[in-house]
Amino acid sequence: MSDGGPADMRGCDPAGMSSCALCPRACGVNRHEKAGVCGMGATLRVALAQLHHGEEPVLSGPGPEAGGSGTIFFSGCSLHCVYCQNHDISIGGLGHVLSVDDLAATMLELQLSGAHNVNLVTPTHFTPLVRQALILARGHGLRIPVVWNSSAYETVDTLRTLDGLVDIYLPDLRYMDAKAAARYSSAPDYPGAACAAIAEMHRQVGHLVVADGLARRGLLIRLLVLPGNAGRTDLALDWIARNLGADTALSLMGQYYPAHQSAEFPGINRCLRPLEYKAVRRHMERLGFENGFVQQVGGDAGGTPDFRQGRP
Repeated sequence: MSDGGPADMRGCDPAGMSSCALCPRACGVNRHEKAGVCGMGATLRVALAQLHHGEEPVLSGPGPEAGGSGTIFFSGCSLHCVYCQNHDISIGGLGHVLSVDDLAATMLELQLSGAHNVNLVTPTHFTPLVRQALILARGHGLRIPVVWNSSAYETVDTLRTLDGLVDIYLPDLRYMDAKAAARYSSAPDYPGAACAAIAEMHRQVGHLVVADGLARRGLLIRLLVLPGNAGRTDLALDWIARNLGADTALSLMGQYYPAHQSAEFPGINRCLRPLEYKAVRRHMERLGFENGFVQQVGGDAGGTPDFRQGRP
């Protein structure tokens, strides 16, 4: 596990977010004065912190009696997917203001509650502040692994500031089709940005290491299969096999359901079909991937936390 020591600050404004370039949008906004493209200013905002049992078993823990993953859901997001299942917080901005000290204390509280890890969900646009909180929490006894749970819409420079502070990277690799990324997330540069980000994550932590049923360190890539394979998950699998190897841990997700603005987009305004998922799974198996997780197809809002009632 990382020791919480100093990390490189290249690409990150040490004074805050006065000309923000933390994500590939590089909006240049002075977030001390107004919100960036992510919808957030320069103050930490967290929607919910809780023990979560719905993550992959190596994160939540095996069995119903496991401690759970200590998830911290940050408000705002730079990706803006039209089908976002957490749109109340990612786009709606629902959440509570926290100081860096508050965030560090929340991490330590989750550890005391029996969490197997601290799982930072969509933290990219708050990276400098989260980094400060991680260093503070490590200095006050945080011992469990830190998970960076993101869309992979990140810059390599921002990720380098986390080297030595993050134990487990849990990125999505959502699109390998630039047209789909533009249509559904207004991010035609997503494939290139995400692949570069995931390569950097792998450089920092390597392949996933599991001990006693729990992830300790490494990379676990989530692949959400969209209806009609709109994001081209097959091409994502090809890229991973070619660049990172078939030993890479994957989570092939079949839980898509039409949320948020999906009804306005023919082609993804329905649930994923079992046969669509099976085709991608077969491609994954042909490439030799064996390390990771698959799901039963189907989902609804039952697995999404109620952010309106939660407090950090």
